[in-house]
Formats: sequence, C-alpha cells, structure tokens
Amino acid sequence: MDIDGAQVRITAHGRLTSRSLHALYVVARRANALMHGLALEIDVSGANVDPAAMEALRRCSKSRRLPALIDPQQSDVNISVRSSADTVMAA
Repeated sequence: MDIDGAQVRITAHGRLTSRSLHALYVVARRANALMHGLALEIDVSGANVDPAAMEALRRCSKSRRLPALIDPQQSDVNISVRSSADTVMAA
C-alpha cells in the first residue's frame, strides 16, 4: 500500500482469485477509513487475476461500494482498478 496525499495505491502480486480477493477488500476498507474522499487505486497489473475476481473488482468500481460482507455500512469508496492492459477503470 502506497499513500500519497489524497490517493492510495494498493498493489496486488501473485494470483488473485475470488477467494483471495477478500483480503484485498479488507485492505481497501482500511485505507478508505483513513480519510473521507480518498482515491483508492487497486493495481492488479502485476498479478494473475481470475476473470471472476476482475469482474468483482469492476463491480466495486462501478458501484463505489465494497461487498457488504466487508463493509456492512456500505461507505462510499472512490475506487479505480489498474489492470495488465495498463488502463485505469473507474466509475
């Protein structure tokens, strides 16, 4: 995790599956709790991401919410995803 002013970049390495995505969401929730309106970028460009995990990340980006299991209060999350195509997908 890299914090720079009002932006946080969370970088994932290795294999990212729907199951391991849970841990990434926990880190994102904690980062989001640091400051209201913080821009979160999840960088998965260096990871091997399963299609289901990538789709789940895209849903979070579009809905601006983490899964209810991770964030029961459903706080607003300014989240973008950087993929191996080196593009940023944001809501």
